[in-house]
Amino acid sequence: MSRDNPQSSAAARVALAAVLTAITALFTYAVRIPIAPTRGYLNLGDVAIFFSAFTFGPVTALVSGGLGTALADLLSGYSQWAPISLAVHGLQGLVAALVAGTLSWDETRSRRTTAVRWTLAALAATAVMCGGYLLSGTFMVGFGAALVELPGNLLQNAAGLLGGIPLTLAVRRAYPPVRRLRW
Repeated sequence: MSRDNPQSSAAARVALAAVLTAITALFTYAVRIPIAPTRGYLNLGDVAIFFSAFTFGPVTALVSGGLGTALADLLSGYSQWAPISLAVHGLQGLVAALVAGTLSWDETRSRRTTAVRWTLAALAATAVMCGGYLLSGTFMVGFGAALVELPGNLLQNAAGLLGGIPLTLAVRRAYPPVRRLRW
């Protein structure tokens, strides 16, 4: 990617968002644990969402998180959840990236500061995702059924962080120019 050609930079970012959308859809689709009361499911899509947020920034996380999970819902027979996944997981990725400060990522930032920002980002993104599904589920199937899904959504976010953060650190270490692809 050349710094002299801004169009190649934009094209690379769009292509990256498309690839991350496919990866998010795959992570969401590949492992599905059904939740009977809400007719929803738990998955590993949050690994890809947190990786996208912490590595590539808010726009990429918004697009890939929302589209990837909605696409997986459509492909797996959970189409009633696709619009909700589009909004909730898109906002989850956006919030995680904005709170973590991906746009101002700086190698001189201490590990402690990074850990604090990622912790705050995780809490905010988890609140968005769990709150979004609790609210949506309440309208779709009732509060009691939606509440049954809450512990699973918390667990799904924890798994997303446990997979997404090490992946982010490994990619940053292995390919430092990745910071130019933030968007």
